[in-house]
Amino acid sequence: MPRRHRSIHHSNLLGMGRKMEPRDRSRRTRPLNGAQTIPLTSPLRAMPIFRPAPYLAVIAILMPTAAVVIAAAILLNQNQQPPVWVPLVILASIPILTLAWLFMRSVRLSPVGISVGRPFQRWREAAWHEIIRAERHGMYIRIYTDRDAYISFAPRLLMDGRQLHKIVLNHLRPQILDGSLRMEALDQMPVPEADLTGTLRARPRNRWPLSGFSLALAGAGGAALALIVLPEPLAGAICVLGIVVALLGIALALWLLQEVIVTTEGLTIIRPWRRSTDEVMWSDVRVLDHSRHWALLRFRVGRSVRCIGPTLLRAPERELMFAFINRYCLQHGVLSYPHRGLF
Repeated sequence: MPRRHRSIHHSNLLGMGRKMEPRDRSRRTRPLNGAQTIPLTSPLRAMPIFRPAPYLAVIAILMPTAAVVIAAAILLNQNQQPPVWVPLVILASIPILTLAWLFMRSVRLSPVGISVGRPFQRWREAAWHEIIRAERHGMYIRIYTDRDAYISFAPRLLMDGRQLHKIVLNHLRPQILDGSLRMEALDQMPVPEADLTGTLRARPRNRWPLSGFSLALAGAGGAALALIVLPEPLAGAICVLGIVVALLGIALALWLLQEVIVTTEGLTIIRPWRRSTDEVMWSDVRVLDHSRHWALLRFRVGRSVRCIGPTLLRAPERELMFAFINRYCLQHGVLSYPHRGLF
């Protein structure tokens, strides 16, 4: 064999025996279809995993057990034998556990894509550059890929689900989002304070008044159940406590039905149980008291005016109200005092 061919053959053998360096490997090209390429606005350096919220496990495991224990305690207190339906309550926990398993989805984010998985199952991954559509279906977000597959998850059922929701919307282009998700993605963009004009009219999110009415319903139901099941001395005390809880729930729900109108001149508060409105001018505010998480505000303008805080509003309205307060109130020397509890 000639020397030249022998040297080439020897170099090829050496190349096959050694590990290829990263610079020797062929670089992967980007997808040819630019419409499906999703630019990462804030690349992820870690791989966070968002797991199901603890209350799912509480609902799936503790509620059937608590129902059996409470029923057994009431029946034993009345010196009765356990009825036949008690084992059926235990059997009813099986479909509840199955339903909870269907909702227990974890989400994993990476620089490559987003993955969804359940316990004892493999992760289903959708690469960022393969995502062609993202839609909202109730509380679920469904993401479609160009391989005729999709993954879905519910941010509300996950720990730090709000942060996951923001990250996903920041990583996806508005062109591939449906109407509601596109509006939420655009609302997350910061609003320059120079553009704070016009009027903001907002109410608390529906979950807050409904929570008050649910508390009232639970108090009334507990009071009625106590009168039927428990003995006389204990039933009276539980009934009074249930009535107090029901009244507090109704009062809280009615207070959360108020509406605020924020402008560059001041704040107007409309309460459904009052005919007149409360108006607060930014120039008259001397002290602003707020709760720890800005759920309750109190303006001192010679008198105390309380209203809902930005935390109880939807995300875009919350940011706008914060911007109005900061621009026309706090930046003009108004004192701000945080409080840990209600005031």
